[in-house]
Amino acid sequence: MKCVDLRWGTVVVTGLLVAVLAGCSGSGGQIVYQYVSERVSYNPDGTRLAFAALGGNGLQYTYTIYNNGGALTLLTPSDNDTDLTDEGGKHPAWSPDGQDICFASRRGGSQALFLMDPTVGDRLRLSKLTDDSGAGADDQPSWSPDSQRIVFVSNRRAGGDAWDIVIINRDGSGRTELVTDGAMNQWPVFSPDGTKIAYQSNAAGNSDILVLDLATMVATNLTGPNGFREEAPSWSPDGSTIAFHSNRAGDFDIWFMNADGTNVRQFTRDARSDGYPVWNHDGSRLAITRDREIWTIRADGTDPRQLTRRF
Repeated sequence: MKCVDLRWGTVVVTGLLVAVLAGCSGSGGQIVYQYVSERVSYNPDGTRLAFAALGGNGLQYTYTIYNNGGALTLLTPSDNDTDLTDEGGKHPAWSPDGQDICFASRRGGSQALFLMDPTVGDRLRLSKLTDDSGAGADDQPSWSPDSQRIVFVSNRRAGGDAWDIVIINRDGSGRTELVTDGAMNQWPVFSPDGTKIAYQSNAAGNSDILVLDLATMVATNLTGPNGFREEAPSWSPDGSTIAFHSNRAGDFDIWFMNADGTNVRQFTRDARSDGYPVWNHDGSRLAITRDREIWTIRADGTDPRQLTRRF
């Protein structure tokens, strides 16, 4: 694997240098040093993960890594100048057909959504999907199972802390607001059959997990209100289970529930903060963000593997 140029202008980050050395080996099975941001994304066959991490200049940058660690590849590199309006990216989402990564970035205007090539990144092929000329931001993209639509959140319509659930076509057309209730709605994801969207919302107070039926446009609250934070839902590939993070047992851990909200059970029990679960392609493993580090765990709770380490 060809190593990507990781020059950062005048900024030098020791921890990032370690990550470069690990990434150049291409052998996998190595821990790299990155400060990971929130939700990661599997590629279609589960062999690689995309994630965002903080760079030395204060921006977040998007990388991929093997599913067992190592082979770190930077997809949104710095161009080694002082103008930071054409670089960076966060909240990557790998399309189910493997052709694109959608991510959020502010590049000259307000924060918008972009598509880039999953192997060579934003310098060879970059497409802007949403308008960045106005106020507000678009964020947290996720793909439909057929790779033809993207659901995301936006505060362009209402501003402030009100975030709508919005959907667009793959080419950026057909922008439609699905949830406009004035709440902070976050982390929307399609069900495996594409008929529903799960998301978190504070409409009832603390964050709850809701499911929106796209045929009836009726949203059902699966978890509350119960006084706890239930956030960042992720559907299992067979559609039977929703994973999420919650503080209902004290600190944040990963929990499972049936797709109808029944049979809530705890998946991780760790003193560190576990969040943002994501299933791999066959439902055999989940990737989580544990205290800003990427771990993967078998769906039966065994075989935890650490892929990244904070510097």
